[in-house]
Amino acid sequence: MNKYENAEGAKIREQFAPKLEDGESIQWCGASAEKLTMRERGMSGKHLVFPVFCLSLCIIAVVVLLVSASSIGIIITALLFAAVVLLFNFSVIVLHRVLFGAQSLYVVTNKRLYILTKKGKIDVALELTALSSIYATPGRNNTGTVSMRNSSVGKYSNMVYVNLMGIEYPTKVCDIITEAVDNAIILEKKKAQGNRY
Repeated sequence: MNKYENAEGAKIREQFAPKLEDGESIQWCGASAEKLTMRERGMSGKHLVFPVFCLSLCIIAVVVLLVSASSIGIIITALLFAAVVLLFNFSVIVLHRVLFGAQSLYVVTNKRLYILTKKGKIDVALELTALSSIYATPGRNNTGTVSMRNSSVGKYSNMVYVNLMGIEYPTKVCDIITEAVDNAIILEKKKAQGNRY
């Protein structure tokens, strides 16, 4: 067990160990806190700009619709209103997931980063060699977020950024992940060089 894992990390380690592939070993396990502040989920006031902008456009569209007398103005306003409502709903869904999303479990092995559902099912499995620009954002109560860039091709290519939110000792966990990624890249290069000869 890693010294930066809590009791929940030890449980995750025990449950996840049978799912490991040959040659794969766990470097760190942890879970996001169940209730997180905006900052602990990597959010700030700037993330509220888009939903507020959409809401403002909705209000403007309604006002223009009420004031406008021409049929073209009413049609354009109605289309604008529909588009803005869709954008607003989308932003609310995204914000809800970020602010109030279900607890996630995290496992870092010497090969991959896994994000699990609360029930322990693998939700995301990223090769460490696809991760870069890893940094920690400390929050309050010794928790915070570890963020990284993902360059995976295929199933998880839409996840440009990956955030491990609401975890304890974010700076130390960031160091553990960085070291695991560096080691995975070195191993991959050695394998590539070995295959040349």
